[in-house]
Amino acid sequence: MKRFISPNYSDLLKRHGLNTFEGFWDLARHWVEDSNVRRSGWSGVIRHTIADGEKGNFSMFVKLQENHNYRSPVHMLRWRPTLSRDFLNIRRLEGIGVPTVEPVFYAERRKDDKLQAVLATVSLDGYRDLNSIFEDSSVSSPIRHSILHCLADTVWLIHFHRLQHNSLSGKHVMIKLKENDMLDMRILDHEKMRKSWSWLRTAVCDLEKFIRFTPALTPVEHTELVHHYSRHLSPVRRTKLAMMINEHIARRWVVKGVKPPSIHLGDSDDTFEQQRGPLPPMWYFLYPPLFRFSLRRSTTFSNHLSSHKRSSSGR
Repeated sequence: MKRFISPNYSDLLKRHGLNTFEGFWDLARHWVEDSNVRRSGWSGVIRHTIADGEKGNFSMFVKLQENHNYRSPVHMLRWRPTLSRDFLNIRRLEGIGVPTVEPVFYAERRKDDKLQAVLATVSLDGYRDLNSIFEDSSVSSPIRHSILHCLADTVWLIHFHRLQHNSLSGKHVMIKLKENDMLDMRILDHEKMRKSWSWLRTAVCDLEKFIRFTPALTPVEHTELVHHYSRHLSPVRRTKLAMMINEHIARRWVVKGVKPPSIHLGDSDDTFEQQRGPLPPMWYFLYPPLFRFSLRRSTTFSNHLSSHKRSSSGR
């Protein structure tokens, strides 16, 4: 995708000369935060407001990149801007009904052997990140539980479509509190999102990262999130999920002097061992189809070899 203009804002952008790549690239660069310089290039975000006579003020977040590229199995022979992956994942989430930012404009070009890209999205005015909301003591417990349940359902929907977010945290979840305890949630930062073929690996990676990088939540709220996410699973699979999340968190916990959070669901800790035997090695769950097939073939071959030896010795 070389260029995209939202039909909802095409007339607005044209009236203000922002329907071309150059129009966005030449905007004054007052960075929202320090630009990211790496990969022999840079990437930054600015906020731009259009004062329009018909629609009033319209604010956008504009991401600009130059030589901030990546390679993937699909694009092994050429570099692609990371913003292209962000844009395509936004469109993908829109297609499956996951609430995210609304894209306004995307374009890329190559100039002087440098790959440049622009992505503009509608500003989320009135939204707050999840960390700031949970740090606010005035937010009631029912609202906090509603946010956790909405987030769990949204993450489940992402995983149901075999997608892994890979950088889920409280600062990437934007929430707008409305009247009558209603809320609107948006998921941000999709540059690292990719396809995944193991549901368990996907769930463990995304949930344990969210727990580790969202310190505003209490251990009880961590458990509530995982419990609501896994409410459709059998007790065996719920217990397996909680055990692997705890193992990942303990192995990656870097805060000295602070005990890592632990997930304790209502199921017995012995549920898995009682029904399925002891917990297999972790690699078995990371790529279950591959290793299940390999182990099954190995077991079948071993049994066949043993029976052949017994029959030979009997002769």
